[in-house]
Amino acid sequence: MTLDQLRYLVALDEERHFTRAAERVFLTQPALSIQIRRLEEELGVVLFDRSKRPLEPTEMGRKVVAQARRVLEEVERLKALARGEEELFQGPFRLGVIPTLGPYLLPRLLPRLRARFPGLELSVREELTPGILEGLLEGRLDAGLIGTEEQAPGLETHPLFQEAFLAYLSPHHPLYAQEALHPLEIPLEDTWILAEGHCFREQVLAACRPSLGNRKVEFQSGDLETLVRLVEEVGGLTLLPEVALWTLPREKRRHLRPLAPPGAGRTIHLVVRSGALKRPLALALGEEAGALAEALRLEARG
Repeated sequence: MTLDQLRYLVALDEERHFTRAAERVFLTQPALSIQIRRLEEELGVVLFDRSKRPLEPTEMGRKVVAQARRVLEEVERLKALARGEEELFQGPFRLGVIPTLGPYLLPRLLPRLRARFPGLELSVREELTPGILEGLLEGRLDAGLIGTEEQAPGLETHPLFQEAFLAYLSPHHPLYAQEALHPLEIPLEDTWILAEGHCFREQVLAACRPSLGNRKVEFQSGDLETLVRLVEEVGGLTLLPEVALWTLPREKRRHLRPLAPPGAGRTIHLVVRSGALKRPLALALGEEAGALAEALRLEARG
């Protein structure tokens, strides 16, 4: 077993396709297949189910890939120790972000990160929270930005900033005339919500009062912008996290209403694998995100 074979294994897991993985590691497809087959023979297990399209690791294959990532990370740690701590703040960094945060935070955050860490090679993926946690535990991600506090062995969670939820209403809705809405006044039958799997969906359901009737049109979206358009074109209302205001045109903000106490909101957290090589960089990224959120909050109030 060689380090190169472990790199080939990780590349194949990420690409899930022999030809693409071979191109990535500068091998021919037959050469990559031979290397993976030799590794399987040495370990005495089948690592990939080759009958699936796209390729899928077996249950044992997932465990081996995760361990391969840890071995390769330790090799990089040795190199970083030899070259100095500044080595930790450059090179590849893989970040997972929930969809209700990424479109609003990332366009402002990425330029700040490039300016502070010019040697950083940032790769960002939008994923739901379970996918981010799984990616961290398996070593596919170096950090994640999520909207809930998660406790999982091997992971540590750091709160970055809090944000309130606001109601976005159609002018034709009966609650539009109110200056503020109590969460329990908000009827679920009038509220457009995200599809299942989004933590923001569960937070909205927890804030609103139980449904008393059936909506005439049932539609669950994975995108907050779609919910805003539905309110504008069809009617009703939706709840938005405060970060969504950063891209909402000023003329549309007249349709926003704050939630009266106790209100509703969420805390954005940075989650990172304990002892990870890139942990110092992840914490620095979290600091930048928190500072940016505070600056934008002051800007919006002004």
